[in-house]
Amino acid sequence: MGTMVSYQDDSQTLEGYLALTSSATKLPGVLVVPTWLNVSESICVRADRLAALGYIVLVADLFGAGIRPKPPQLPQTVVASLLKYRLQFRQRLFAALKALQSRPECDFDRIAAIGYCLGGCGVLELARAGAPLQGVVSLHGILNTPLPAQPETVKAKILVLHGDADPLAPFDELATFREEMRAAQANWQVNIYGAARHSFTGEGILDQETTEAAFHPQSETLAFLEEVVR
Repeated sequence: MGTMVSYQDDSQTLEGYLALTSSATKLPGVLVVPTWLNVSESICVRADRLAALGYIVLVADLFGAGIRPKPPQLPQTVVASLLKYRLQFRQRLFAALKALQSRPECDFDRIAAIGYCLGGCGVLELARAGAPLQGVVSLHGILNTPLPAQPETVKAKILVLHGDADPLAPFDELATFREEMRAAQANWQVNIYGAARHSFTGEGILDQETTEAAFHPQSETLAFLEEVVR
């Protein structure tokens, strides 16, 4: 359904996936931030499904054109640099947001972001940085940050969908996130899935369950998008 599109983050050429089914202008936009697998077939299928509902969707490229990590590379090694250097991570994500905003089909004032795992961390970083988004959804995302949100800077509504048994974002980090959001006076909500582990949407696990990751059904994301950008 979609097509690959090039855009820039300074000198780094990036290649995201753009999905839309209408040539109309002023469509609500969704920025999808992927897992360590970057612009994978699975995440592009998710983008197509959103586009079929009337959104213009861009899957952000986190690592660069043609860079598509996969085993035997390890997820923690692939994502380490972005997690360590959060300002650069934010810059990479703002480049994707700018690329989506610049599309003539996209309504600048109606854009949300959805992120999975590393991408869940990413959309929270966008919100913390005051990105002009109506809402963000973090699905089994990494919640900690060295750059916590400051009061009255968060513009986006925040929905965190979290697995109670997620070893990569344990409950103490959830408690810290709660205090951060309260101090920032953000509009936020956390939904916790009992017994759900990391990657409960299936994104980022290559169809293989592990002691850390397994599929768990959830349905709040679409309802949230309807609320914030329709």
